[in-house]
Amino acid sequence: MLNRKKQHQPDLSQMLLEFNRSLMLTADKSLLISNFISKIKQFFLVNSVSVFLLDESTGRFKLQNPAEKASITFQSKDKLIAWLGVNDKELIVSKDKGVIEYFSPEEREKISQSGAELIYPLKVMNHVSGAVFLGKKINGTTFDKNEIKLLSLVFNQAAFAIEHALLYDVQKDRMLKMYRADRLATLGELAAGAAHEIRNPLTSIRSAIQYLSKDFTSDPAKSEMVNEIINEVERINKILQGLLSFARPSKLNVVEINLESLINQVLILINSAIQKQHIDVQFEYFTDNTTIQGDPEQLKQVFLNIFLNAIDAMSENREEQPRTLIISIEKGITIDAAKHILVINIEDSGKGIEQGNLENIFNPFFTTKEDGTGLGLAISYGIIKSHEGEIEVTSEVGKGSCIRIKLPHPPTP
Repeated sequence: MLNRKKQHQPDLSQMLLEFNRSLMLTADKSLLISNFISKIKQFFLVNSVSVFLLDESTGRFKLQNPAEKASITFQSKDKLIAWLGVNDKELIVSKDKGVIEYFSPEEREKISQSGAELIYPLKVMNHVSGAVFLGKKINGTTFDKNEIKLLSLVFNQAAFAIEHALLYDVQKDRMLKMYRADRLATLGELAAGAAHEIRNPLTSIRSAIQYLSKDFTSDPAKSEMVNEIINEVERINKILQGLLSFARPSKLNVVEINLESLINQVLILINSAIQKQHIDVQFEYFTDNTTIQGDPEQLKQVFLNIFLNAIDAMSENREEQPRTLIISIEKGITIDAAKHILVINIEDSGKGIEQGNLENIFNPFFTTKEDGTGLGLAISYGIIKSHEGEIEVTSEVGKGSCIRIKLPHPPTP
């Protein structure tokens, strides 16, 4: 009976082997990490699993847990990352106290905040691409040698699976950007032609109505009707002007700009709307140098459009839901490391955007607002492209949206 019972016990090694095979078949990064976290919790009975991955564009290791808001990050230059890269093994927090003391106070605080007991590097081609933080075991015991050996096998396989998923995302993103650029270029040509053809007769209509309006001064009802027509003509003209701004952005008036100061100016402009909606604004920057070359007026228009969209998205939140606008500026580099960039993240806690609509978010006239023209983000896209930058949106319905802007940044001498 004892032998028979032993044969029916689950083989953890076999389960992990099958799990490793399933990792390589998953190309979606979020799904991959979600499955990874749930399986590690199931197999090793730990109270928490946190996955940090390197953001190549900023050099920061960011929390990837799908169910959590990212709050803890590590820098590539941090001593923890350096130790993991050199030693290429697990770090047991309660056991390796001498190593923990070697880290900076900020790093020790983050490790404590994460509740980690075991930290293991994710390495690909001798390069630290991430780290896994495991909390304490639920039964209170420590990790034994066999468990650590199994964990190392899983983590090493997971590192390659995650790298594969990231490369898939990069390739998909490149194809999407190429498709979007071609599509918007075509839309721009059509928009410019249509705006030109409409403006000529519209000018004639406005002139004729203004000329005839003097005949109705004695009739208040007709006079009011004429004024309404003139106002509608002006509204159409503004839409056409916006369409032309998307199709043919104004020539840049390039000067030296302090991006931090410029964003603060825009926040002052919309302060009344922020206060009215009881929005908590958090503005943080991870670099002392936020100076770029650009057109301040056009960039103000970009940030004004994005901030107002975020306020609108959060205006529908229920009273108990937080209304938070998080703005951050950090250094970054392009994938080929040839250009330095500044990365501006603008994250709101609004209603979010359905995945099916994200493809069209920068198209002119596409809007989810009842009274919107759908030109704000289209114009913003053109302005950022004219600055040789990039703008992209990620969103999750019910949780909010994040707009990321990348602008060229001259390296500090």
